[in-house]
Amino acid sequence: MSADGKLAEFMCQVSLMELTVERARELRQIHRFHHPDECIVHLEAAYLLLLAEDD
Repeated sequence: MSADGKLAEFMCQVSLMELTVERARELRQIHRFHHPDECIVHLEAAYLLLLAEDD
């Protein structure tokens, strides 16, 4: 699913596409209390932000 849709704000078990750094920060904030092992959105957002730090 596209990361800019509102569904990612409510669903934890979706794989995100076209995730920007800004949107990753938003989604990580929204899903911040979810355990990464149980929330794909949290995990994918954190991974993208980790990669962005290396640039």
